[in-house]
Amino acid sequence: MAYIEKSFNIPSNTGLSEKQIQLHLGLYAGYVKNTNLLLDKINTLKSGDDAIVISELQRRLGFEFDGMRLHEYYFSQLAEGAQAMDMGSKLGQLIITQFGSFDIYIADLKRIASTRGIGWVITYYDAKNNSLINAWVADHELGHLAGLPIVFVIDLWEHAFMVDYVPATKADYVSTYLSAINWSVVETRI
Repeated sequence: MAYIEKSFNIPSNTGLSEKQIQLHLGLYAGYVKNTNLLLDKINTLKSGDDAIVISELQRRLGFEFDGMRLHEYYFSQLAEGAQAMDMGSKLGQLIITQFGSFDIYIADLKRIASTRGIGWVITYYDAKNNSLINAWVADHELGHLAGLPIVFVIDLWEHAFMVDYVPATKADYVSTYLSAINWSVVETRI
């Protein structure tokens, strides 16, 4: 079964240029394509005995698949335009309980986003503790919190902002992205 590239209704007023969004969507399309290619190749080689090739393909699959899936979270958060968080939703209530306010939650995301290097800021939901955990994930596949569903992501690879921002202004990109979020999409992930 092949993965299908998703489409996203991203309005032009996100604060990110149309060129930036289109280039980024093109990169996402590559992750979908490469995920499918790797899965096909791995399935073809399973009957063979080239363990080194298969193990390298398996390693690469984690990178490509997670790149595909994280970008689906990222772009769906922009779909249909910015919408404020419903602070009465389960997510809104968790944020208030855990962080004290939505502004403090956003400040924590921005603090983590200031980490040097490429990666993702991800909010996870830990159902066992009914809590949120904000974390830095390097690359796409390194550092995920085991077993926790993803609630929110920010892409901090340069490809996400380099058309509109330079690395020295990454904080401006983060603020722009956060101001364009459709939080009603994010709320459905809890």
